[in-house]
Formats: sequence, structure tokens, C-alpha cells
Amino acid sequence: MTIWKYTEEKPTHLLVKLYKENHGEGDFLGNLEEEKIREMILEIKPDININQAFGTLAYFGMLPILVVKK
Repeated sequence: MTIWKYTEEKPTHLLVKLYKENHGEGDFLGNLEEEKIREMILEIKPDININQAFGTLAYFGMLPILVVKK
């Protein structure tokens, strides 16, 4: 699956958006295997429901991940 990654870091949160298509923002990461994409998602947010997150990316073509900093 081709993946683009957009990252926005603020003092209070980290927002990462993964896209299957070019939306004009973010960096092109290449054509990645499913396992590599799952690992990348878990690195961003280890407590995420990985099956639901990957399913959202695969079906809708975009996965926003918000990590609140404490």
C-alpha cells in the first residue's frame, strides 16, 4: 500500500495522519507491506486497536492518530 505521512507536533499533542493517496501534505513513505504499516502505527500509539486502525486506513484511505502529551 502506498503511504504518505503528515506529522504536526504541538506542546500538548502529536497529530499524525496516514494517507493511501497524496493529499498535498506529508511525506511519501513508499509502497509498504501491511506488517510494516502496522508496526509504524504501533510506534506512534502503542495502545491503539491495531486491527481497527489498519482497517480504517485500508477502507477510508486515511488514518488520523492523536496522541495527547501529559
